[in-house]
Amino acid sequence: MASNRNRVALIGRIGCGKTTLVQCLTHSEIHYAKTQMVTYTDNFIDTPGEFIEMPVFCRQAINVSCDAGLIVMLNSSIDTQNSASPNFVHTFNIPAIGVITKIDSPKANTKRSRNFLNYAGISKNKIFEVSALTGEGIPELVTAIHHYVDLK
Repeated sequence: MASNRNRVALIGRIGCGKTTLVQCLTHSEIHYAKTQMVTYTDNFIDTPGEFIEMPVFCRQAINVSCDAGLIVMLNSSIDTQNSASPNFVHTFNIPAIGVITKIDSPKANTKRSRNFLNYAGISKNKIFEVSALTGEGIPELVTAIHHYVDLK
């Protein structure tokens, strides 16, 4: 099992692509599956979208961060709603980066997603745009993750 500082916790709304991104980063077959509970692997912690969408679960998101060295907050470029409170990532005592997913969609609006992630406290220079399906932006994201944690 990986040490705490070598895990990445993914947090974002339901359907934003957390599980798909983990599948992409671990070179697994990509298939949709609704995350019903926190899923730990050696390098990743995949959280249910309810952790950010329902304020009653915010404490669970904080608890999960104790097992991670980096928070990756995701926002789907096709999502028109924001569930994160202002400066949400400052709740955690570890670094955080932002990821805009589904940039390959014709409905993608990366400017809106950047605004949502910035509102949540992610610095503008720490936001990455990716497509887990096409692989666009994945190498840059992997480099950024390795800056914070040593993945296997």
